[in-house]
Amino acid sequence: MADATAGGKRANGVAAGAASEDPPDDTAVAPAAADQDAAQEDTERAGGEGAPDGGGHGGRPSARPGGSAGLAGLPGRVVTGAGRGLAAHWQFGVVVAVAVALRCVVMLGYRPILWYSDSYNYIADAVDHIPDVVRSSGYPFFLLALLPLHSLTLVAALQALMGVLMGVAIYAVLRRRGLPWWGATLPALPVLFDVFELQLEHMVMSDVLFIFLITVAVAALCWFDQPPVTVSVIAGLMIGYAAIVRTVGEPLLAVVVVALLLRRVNWKRVAVLLLAGLVPIVGYMAWYHSFYGQYALDGASGTFLYSRVSSFSECAKMPNLAPDLKVLCDPRPPDQRPSSQEYIWSDSTPLVKISGSNQFSKHADSIAGQFAKDAIEAQPVAYAEAVLTDLGHTFSWNRTRSDITGSGPSFRFEAHVTPVTKNSTLWWVLYYAQDKHGLEDYAGPGLGQPTVVQPYSSFMIAYQKVFYLRGTLLGVILLIGAAGIIARWRRWGGLALLPWAVAAVLVVLPPMAAGFSYRYVLAAVPLACLAAGLAGTGETRSSRKAPCGRPRPRRRDGQRPPSVNTAQCRRLSGPLVGRSRAAAARLRRSPAKTACAAARARLPPGPAPGRRRTGPVRPRPPFPFPRPGSRPPWPR
Repeated sequence: MADATAGGKRANGVAAGAASEDPPDDTAVAPAAADQDAAQEDTERAGGEGAPDGGGHGGRPSARPGGSAGLAGLPGRVVTGAGRGLAAHWQFGVVVAVAVALRCVVMLGYRPILWYSDSYNYIADAVDHIPDVVRSSGYPFFLLALLPLHSLTLVAALQALMGVLMGVAIYAVLRRRGLPWWGATLPALPVLFDVFELQLEHMVMSDVLFIFLITVAVAALCWFDQPPVTVSVIAGLMIGYAAIVRTVGEPLLAVVVVALLLRRVNWKRVAVLLLAGLVPIVGYMAWYHSFYGQYALDGASGTFLYSRVSSFSECAKMPNLAPDLKVLCDPRPPDQRPSSQEYIWSDSTPLVKISGSNQFSKHADSIAGQFAKDAIEAQPVAYAEAVLTDLGHTFSWNRTRSDITGSGPSFRFEAHVTPVTKNSTLWWVLYYAQDKHGLEDYAGPGLGQPTVVQPYSSFMIAYQKVFYLRGTLLGVILLIGAAGIIARWRRWGGLALLPWAVAAVLVVLPPMAAGFSYRYVLAAVPLACLAAGLAGTGETRSSRKAPCGRPRPRRRDGQRPPSVNTAQCRRLSGPLVGRSRAAAARLRRSPAKTACAAARARLPPGPAPGRRRTGPVRPRPPFPFPRPGSRPPWPR
């Protein structure tokens, strides 16, 4: 995270033209003209106007090329490489070290990894190379890449690394946008220390990979005001891949594209991102078609939507319901029905009975989807109430409510873990040859069953009682991000719009399409924290308005004038009243200061960028004497 500098070597002289701009004790030296132009163009691509503090990276000016702002006041001391980055961000380095140690405790307490019912399906799909009908196979692709190593410990370690990198990405973006170390660290804390995040990282589940892809892609797009083509391609590929990791990620590519257009990002770069995002989606749909004869990412959207409406739908209030779909109605009153998730996996639901225990077949998914659409059209108010009720559970203070796939006993660290060989609810894992073969091939003869090790497990059991993000706090974080967007309504929300919009979709979409689960909510936490942090930053002019993409005009001699950061020059070349001596020294020696001086030296004659004209001003004739050629104010 060390501050990057434009390049060039230090010398004992002063840049041409800097003597008239800089104070006498300024010892900064301008790089060569070509190097400086390239460095300035890089700065424009990276952030345009620069951050509020005047530095080229995150608003934190360096004391010298290659140096750190934190060590600017130490004369004669040269810090390079990793030491420079540690010195500049040592506070956050301590936080990351604690987060890494906490994940090591998890890996030592539950070896090699924890399992959930979906975990065995992921393993079977990775070994058999067959697209799953219930959920997309993006996560099995990740497991397939690690299959030759046959190490579940490696899977847990990589997912733990993803969790740490998400916190680092949030911190880096907020520091670049001008927040102090503590302001950039606070939004990263829920990602680094939430116990539910730690538990998901230590499970064979697709959630962490999905959250990592979305968070890093959005952070990269927020790092630049105008993302370069390379960044747009990589971000698009990550968002497209996230769409085949979890079903909730399918609409996110459209959300990102709309948010970038509202942010006035160059439409060509947005188009590049869109095309890159469609590559993994279209490729997966073609692969799915080769097995099942239809272009889709999965074949269970109708079944999941049926589970959502079954908690409130009543056939008596659905006059347009087809007669062959009335068998899907639950005869029990709505207040006596189970949660919506129960209608997916329970063996006693009407859909399971009429489909012969194959509720995910093509026919069952079709009729279930049609029934769900009719129920929503006939009872829109009841549907809205069901969605709002689940959203209310999302923002509750105490996380005690759990449904069949919620954060109840299935998503907590326990003192004892029942192996799959003795778990009656997972009888199908060893019953079906396909699942059993995949588990043995990937995890070995021991089937990868976890071993609880003391005292590490006891520490995590005590830790989970205190350190978790309460739903109410998540609501406050979302409100802070929304307040920042409203404050920038003239700029369509500014930089905070993109992460906040994606986080809002990840919060609202699961209750609308399936039901409530704390596991689904965790996907929105990193982006909600990033949006809240960006709401507290001061956006630069380049963040407010995107460049039109036209080249800079050429001078009469055929050379393009050097691009000068006028706002930055105004800050650094102006009076240093009210600043400490150390701050003044850092500003005088900063690369941005040198860049302004060197650019002004090569500009044609005229007023310096960012400075008012200092020449004589033509006095206006006092009233009532009119200007020459104008009509006098008095009557003729």
